[in-house]
Amino acid sequence: MLFQLKSIKPVLLSATLLLISAPSVFADDKPYTVTNGNELDASSYAGFKLYRNFCARCHGTYGQGMVGPNLAESLKVISKDEFFNTVEHGKTGTIGSMPAWSSNAKVMKGREDIYNYLKARADGAIGEVKPKKAN
Repeated sequence: MLFQLKSIKPVLLSATLLLISAPSVFADDKPYTVTNGNELDASSYAGFKLYRNFCARCHGTYGQGMVGPNLAESLKVISKDEFFNTVEHGKTGTIGSMPAWSSNAKVMKGREDIYNYLKARADGAIGEVKPKKAN
């Protein structure tokens, strides 16, 4: 029995070191921060402003959908890469199409911020409210 316990110690030590050295594997890595129900971190708030200026006319004021689909729901099922690809290259659907934004430097530079805002909406961290920038 003593021999078996000695052989288990290195395995336990290895597992413990793995947990200590890689906490991000188990962390909740959300790309946004929402406080007080409607206050967004600077990046996500910048994304809301870009969204409002370029996306809201088709996807609704808060991503709830209009002519374009509900992005708060879409981001529950598509990956970040799929979102980026659609923003850059556009998409043709059964009812309509989304233009490619690859030639719009503001949208392309800020698409990560737009994603962060919409991800907060998709996760239910912020509702259909006008957000504020957190201090």
